[in-house]
Amino acid sequence: MLIFLLFASFSTAVADESLMRAEVRSLWKHPLFDLRVGFMSVDELAPEQAPYMCGAVNPLSWLSVEACGNGAGVLHQKDIADFAHFRLRAETVKLTEGRVETGLMAGVGFAEVQRSTDAPGFRFGGAESGQVEAAGPEVSMGVRMRMWSSNQVYMVVDADAGLAHIPGAPEVMGAQDAQVPFGALTIGVGL
Repeated sequence: MLIFLLFASFSTAVADESLMRAEVRSLWKHPLFDLRVGFMSVDELAPEQAPYMCGAVNPLSWLSVEACGNGAGVLHQKDIADFAHFRLRAETVKLTEGRVETGLMAGVGFAEVQRSTDAPGFRFGGAESGQVEAAGPEVSMGVRMRMWSSNQVYMVVDADAGLAHIPGAPEVMGAQDAQVPFGALTIGVGL
């Protein structure tokens, strides 16, 4: 429903060409946060059985702190696989055309894979036999597009791809090696 209302208000803004040419001036001077849903692809991991979600907080106009995954261990305790990301993302290039901002994003942080119910904490390094989760560093590149429907609310589309080095991935996921490539596409709203 929220996304429908955002699309409706954005299409109204698009219809008024003077609004499209107006400069976006948020009350907060830059985006504060956004929530997105979508899907993620990891070759060695079975398709996620819960929606893939991301939450990002923007302490600076060019920097965000982001967490993504299906919410295992936080929003639910289901016995399902997950690939979660915890990272900083910096906007390295930004293009603005009216109320649309497109940015090239570079990210660094860590990822965690799990094949079963989430256990507290993160397990970096190699995995022991029977271990159900493992974590390691990751890097990513992506493109984020914000379409402002007003001076405070925007719709966001984010495409991201990267590589995680998770030494425990072969044991936990049955991966060929510790290098785990991933890709994600999400859509959402923000302030």
